[in-house]
Amino acid sequence: MRKIFTRLVVLLASVTSLWAQESVQQLEWDYSLSKTALQPGDEVELIVRAKVEKGWSLYSSDFKADIGPQPTHFEFVSNGTYSVLGPVVPISPQTKQDKTWEMNVSYFTKQAEFRQKVRIDKLDYFFTGYITGQVCHDKKGLCVPFRQAFNFDPRNAQ
Repeated sequence: MRKIFTRLVVLLASVTSLWAQESVQQLEWDYSLSKTALQPGDEVELIVRAKVEKGWSLYSSDFKADIGPQPTHFEFVSNGTYSVLGPVVPISPQTKQDKTWEMNVSYFTKQAEFRQKVRIDKLDYFFTGYITGQVCHDKKGLCVPFRQAFNFDPRNAQ
């Protein structure tokens, strides 16, 4: 009974913090491609990196949780200029047994990297979508869910 109560309190705190904070300052996102000078039909990896603020961690995308920590999830908005091929792949996350949720979770500290294989369908390709997930600070006992829109046009990248 005590474990159920603890889980409910943590879940309620997570949901409440969603309304309390619209943008997450603990993450800085960057986008790139594994190759340049692409033509329609070419396959390439879209590389998504997040710089994670010191003391915080970002849950990875490679575990399922019905209740508890929110894995990072990528939603790509179809625009006809590219096709998504397969799942997003997290690169070298750490893994630990989460005592609160009694499950193994994977996460990143300092730097996160995810890769999504795509096929280029048109020369004027660009990528849009949303990244959702959760960042946590173990010492503060705080977890903050987030939803981050992205719009990456490699032709305008620096």
